[in-house]
Amino acid sequence: MAIRPGDTVVILGGCGFLGRALISELHGRGYHLRVATRRPDRHRDLLVLPRLDLAAGDVHDERFLQEIVAGAKAVVNLVGILKETRPEDFRRVHEELPTRMARAGHNLRLVHVSALGARHESQSAYLRSKAAGEKGLRAGAPGAVILRPSVIYGPHDHFVCRFVHLLRFAPLGLPVPLAQSLLAPVYVADVAFGLVAALTQAHAEGQTYELCGPEVLSLGAIVRAIAQARGCRFAPWPLSSDISLLFARLSERLPYAPFTVDQWHTLTEAEAAPCTADNPGFAALGVSPRPFLATLPSLVEGPRGSC
Repeated sequence: MAIRPGDTVVILGGCGFLGRALISELHGRGYHLRVATRRPDRHRDLLVLPRLDLAAGDVHDERFLQEIVAGAKAVVNLVGILKETRPEDFRRVHEELPTRMARAGHNLRLVHVSALGARHESQSAYLRSKAAGEKGLRAGAPGAVILRPSVIYGPHDHFVCRFVHLLRFAPLGLPVPLAQSLLAPVYVADVAFGLVAALTQAHAEGQTYELCGPEVLSLGAIVRAIAQARGCRFAPWPLSSDISLLFARLSERLPYAPFTVDQWHTLTEAEAAPCTADNPGFAALGVSPRPFLATLPSLVEGPRGSC
């Protein structure tokens, strides 16, 4: 069941990076939005939008989910984590939440954001949990739409801006683990456009879309482009697979674990195959994604750019 302006859309994870881009797009098109958050006081800036309500609660609480979807026509799940801070975090966030979402909104339009490369046989716990979440969602809501984006970038992101920040503290060069890994970065607004299409286009029901940017680039090439756009005169230092794994084992012992062994597995499996295979993606949703290299200068130019 597709939706139309005036309908209410529930957004789980709406206060994050992708969520705010989606909120801007949906609100501008006339939808009523209900955004779940544990801490509404931290997101009061969203209350300036007249058709948006912040609902205080825990999305992992099934009773709260049942309450928040009442009267809505659609639910979008954007909740996700890149690494675990506690055991079983991947299972709780990536596997159990989509299943609860299916139970709470089985008769609504459901759109779920997974990850490119999600598969059950992956060595990456992150990608395995994403695949398990898709399976649980499909079992309870076969008509749900699943989007699998590549790495998402944009203003104030945690991808480009992370490297911009690291480059400031690496005057002699920046080591890049698994620099040969291939990525197809997608701009956050383009993913938001894809989400709107998944909500509003009837043919999207029950489909899985792999969202890739038009350029397939190695991680090393991406970091080099960021460094050049920032005016850095050195080249990043690519680390071999074995050295990258050693770096991950040492890094994950740090308080904020900048790079983990599971992320090493995720990057090791990163490839462009889903982006070139005969799978529906942005084109099937009517979206033309913008190229990373052409968009990059607007993010990093100036003293700080948008980072």
